[in-house]
Amino acid sequence: MLSGGDYIIDLRSDTLTKPTKEMRKAMFEAEVGDDGREDNLGRGEDPTVNRLEDIAAEVSGKKAALFCNSGAMANLIALLTHCTRGDNVLLGETSHINKSEKAPFMDSFGGLIPRFFVTDPFGTPEINSIKQFIGDDEIKLLCLENTNNFMGGTCMSKEQTKAICHVAHEHAIPVHLDGARIFNASVYYDIPVKKLVEPVDSLMLSLSKGLGAPVGALLCGEKEFISRARKVRKLLGGSMRQSGVVAASGISAIQQEADRLKDDHDHAYRLANMIMNNDKIDIRIDSVQTNMIVVDVSPSGQSAETFESGLLKRGLKVKSISDRHVRMTTYREITRDNMIRAANIINSYCDSL
Repeated sequence: MLSGGDYIIDLRSDTLTKPTKEMRKAMFEAEVGDDGREDNLGRGEDPTVNRLEDIAAEVSGKKAALFCNSGAMANLIALLTHCTRGDNVLLGETSHINKSEKAPFMDSFGGLIPRFFVTDPFGTPEINSIKQFIGDDEIKLLCLENTNNFMGGTCMSKEQTKAICHVAHEHAIPVHLDGARIFNASVYYDIPVKKLVEPVDSLMLSLSKGLGAPVGALLCGEKEFISRARKVRKLLGGSMRQSGVVAASGISAIQQEADRLKDDHDHAYRLANMIMNNDKIDIRIDSVQTNMIVVDVSPSGQSAETFESGLLKRGLKVKSISDRHVRMTTYREITRDNMIRAANIINSYCDSL
């Protein structure tokens, strides 16, 4: 809280979303078992986890799913299941897997080798770049991201995904999708998740971003792939016991919160429109597609870190993501009034420079 009594508005990330009362009730009442012990079908013994995995498989249109501690773990499991040490993985240089998660490409850990395709201004891979890499290098896996975190929540369409996957599949290269915010993309295009991800071989979807579950992500794919992934999860220390307690919140998140994400998108677009005409910052309004806004602060003459610090003193938390860019993210707890106040803080701060 600021000295004047106003609360700080926190737009750093949608990971700040809190579980609903319905989620907390579901967690309290969850039927549980030992998810770390496999039954005769190769699945864990926690009935609530199994139900969540079945729901995720249905939503994604895949044959099976695996409950994981986090999106980063689910992505790591996917890459280590698809690949072996020394394999080349083709992905975006600014992708979350490469820029933030990193473990798959550490020599002391995954030992995979990253290769970076060229992207358009929205972070979507250029097909010609993918074709060139596939022709020149021995690529074992192609990784995509939808929505694109560091590009500001931009989306990749069903048609774009299909065309890219077609190129990879022509060369028998599987495609993994980091779908941490795939529900946001689904809402943006107004099509079911399963239609949007149909061409990919595996995907991760997160429960703990805008959906608001306190923890967890699902890795989805074919049954044989998920069976192998389950073994990798155990090797990484990711097996849990009575994890139905947290899985119950994930069920509630998928079933009750996905449609609500449109409110977050509307708030982000509203905020972007209220500040975009300020000549001390630059915003690509066509990139504000979901619940994120990336702001180029270089016209202000300040670094992103300095700009972030200046806004904090006035009651607004944002996140610097490069030397010249800050990111703002909306989520359930951020209201329409918060957006108006945030815009006033940004505009007044810029006017003071």
